[in-house]
Amino acid sequence: MPAHRHDVGLDVTRLEIGAQYAVNDDWDLWLRVPYDIKERRASLSLIDPATPSEQADMQRNLELHHGTDTLHGFGDANILVAHSSSGLFAAGDLATVAFGASVPTGRTEDDPFVAGAVGRSHEHIQFGNGTFDPLLELYYSNRLSSRFGGTLFGFARVPLYENDHGYRGAPEVTVGGLISYTTTSWLTLRAGLSGFYQGYAYWDGARDINTGLLTSAALIGGELSVGSGVFVSLNVTVPMSQQTLSDSGDTFEQGPLLSLTTSYSF
Repeated sequence: MPAHRHDVGLDVTRLEIGAQYAVNDDWDLWLRVPYDIKERRASLSLIDPATPSEQADMQRNLELHHGTDTLHGFGDANILVAHSSSGLFAAGDLATVAFGASVPTGRTEDDPFVAGAVGRSHEHIQFGNGTFDPLLELYYSNRLSSRFGGTLFGFARVPLYENDHGYRGAPEVTVGGLISYTTTSWLTLRAGLSGFYQGYAYWDGARDINTGLLTSAALIGGELSVGSGVFVSLNVTVPMSQQTLSDSGDTFEQGPLLSLTTSYSF
């Protein structure tokens, strides 16, 4: 078959429901349940000339592997225990350490490489890992003035074993910082930068060539207090750079991530 390329893009919208329960002044329980909408666009780019019949075969092959589609479903829920301390480095600062695990509520798939090798339709995109994965989150914030504040954060998820399909998810680490501006008692705006590292995932011990990624992104958003402990956050993550860790991989080109979160504290 003449040389050609599959151009694939992926846009993600995440809706998330969260609950926070204050055990006492220092300890909280967090629950987050995400719902993802993933819009995939796929097209052919010819490198060598091809006949209409060859192009039709190429299109069928593209649809077999990753055709244009909109996928949606719940992701893995997160349950964490959080401990907060104030005045750690300066008066008025707040440091929070949260640890817990993901709950395998997201849809998973059979090994797509096995299906692809025998010409069966398959899906690479999953909505969860199918495993209980340890989670760690770190936050440090302080007021810079009466209206401005700064926050540093770090998140880590480290899968430790394979799911029922033989899949072991990739370890992920995110770090970043935000500047917040409190406009009123009920609205806070935020902007910042983040970096993301994704290691390799494995299918029955074989590396998934679509994993392994380094990215940087701009963050912008805000949080609205609607009263009675209910908060609504709208955040946009815009990729600035992307580098794959595998020379043979064809990791999806990242699109913007739009996240809408409703949380309730009690």
